[in-house]
Amino acid sequence: MLIVVALIDSLDHSYTDVPVESDLIVMLGGGEAARMQKAAELYNEGYADHVLITPVIESEELSQSSALAMEYGIPEDALILEDEATSTYTNATITMDIMEERDMTSALIVTSDYHIKRSKYIYDRLNDGSFEFKYVAALTEGERWHERPGAFHVWRSEFVKIWAYRLGLYRWSE
Repeated sequence: MLIVVALIDSLDHSYTDVPVESDLIVMLGGGEAARMQKAAELYNEGYADHVLITPVIESEELSQSSALAMEYGIPEDALILEDEATSTYTNATITMDIMEERDMTSALIVTSDYHIKRSKYIYDRLNDGSFEFKYVAALTEGERWHERPGAFHVWRSEFVKIWAYRLGLYRWSE
């Protein structure tokens, strides 16, 4: 029964919050340009005055550069760039450190739809109640993760990673 429930749960990646005005928009690196597009859309609609890119990688091939953010309309002075995160776990720890340093209490976490469940799990687990997070899904070309080619690979990868996180192996799982 536990296996059946785990498999059914692993297919549900439909979670997303309605964005609310926040201190910060956090664009989690990795994935497609849809994450940056969604972060820029939220910024341009006035949901926050700053956008954190974690990690920023200054490359034309990747979708997490400051140049791409500015191309989508986020001004340089609104960007907070960090280049140390190596996993969703370190994204979360670094985000909370930055928010604490800047006296921020709320953030919109922007990531791909398939990645929200794991992101929400680790951010909520590490949060001591000091921060309010909302999670906003970025869809690639308007399609859900299971509608795109490679959906089985995405499902398998997230299934393994979320269980590694649930078992407390998040520091070494990625």
